Amino acid sequence: MGVPGSLARVLDDVRAERAAQDALFGPQEELPDGTGPSWEPLAEEAKALVTEAASAGLLTRRHILYEEVLEAFAETSPASLRAELVQVAAVAVKWVQLLDRRTGHDAAPARHRARVSVHALLLDGDRVLLGRRAGTGFADGLWHLPSGHVEAGEDAVAALVREIREELAVEVAAADLRFAHVMHMADDWVHLFFFAERWEGEPVVGEPDKCSELGWWELSALPPDTVPYAASAVRQATEHRTFSTFGWPTPASSSASAPASASPSASPSASPSASPSALPSALPSALPSASDRAPAPASAPVPAPAPASGVPGDA
Repeated sequence: MGVPGSLARVLDDVRAERAAQDALFGPQEELPDGTGPSWEPLAEEAKALVTEAASAGLLTRRHILYEEVLEAFAETSPASLRAELVQVAAVAVKWVQLLDRRTGHDAAPARHRARVSVHALLLDGDRVLLGRRAGTGFADGLWHLPSGHVEAGEDAVAALVREIREELAVEVAAADLRFAHVMHMADDWVHLFFFAERWEGEPVVGEPDKCSELGWWELSALPPDTVPYAASAVRQATEHRTFSTFGWPTPASSSASAPASASPSASPSASPSASPSALPSALPSALPSASDRAPAPASAPVPAPAPASGVPGDA
């Protein structure tokens, strides 16, 4: 329907939405179907409405989709429920294609655009700063890197400088950001990661409605409840790998001993105009310690250095 490729574009949108929902809510495999014979009266009523509307010349796509959904709700057999849900999906996808044709969105294949986010690896020796997310609706309760979306009209470095200021109440100069890693995630996010080794001020919780505490963690011993893709990126960056994918199906030919994300080179500069050069063979060891910077305000202390067990101090 429409121009060639219109179905593929809708299915791409469905795939991206599914990945986004999984990232936000998890697989939710424990939820019951909630279907069964109790829905049969409504399913029969929906069929009658379709027949009546068709006879009167008033049939709409809403009637058709409503009938298909109620018929699915009335099923209990997994095979029958699956068949009905496929019909629901087919009717919905066709409706989206018609909307695209009506609005001209299927006039020409659109170039795909991934979403971009930025992440900071604030380093103090062999430790990295993480914050525990809270009240955001995404990964609440898990440790995560300071991060955020790149806004329209904003370059990645400017976005990260802004996010660090908002989340940690410190200032990082754009020239003090070093490119660390880029990750293409299966929900079509492109995540950019930068090292930050110098900043003005002491990190504190700048957005208490989004973060409950901060903690310094050993790069080699991140807490187990770290956001998975962030933990993977930290590991890749400390191993001097500049690119990886996350959440995509792994090709059968991939070797476990040679990850596909390995990259032979890296660019240490955060400036788009800087010339690429190799990362040092090890992370810098001479970084400004917490005692060299202004102390954190007493009202919002940063946890003490993480002990060897990987558990941060009290926040």
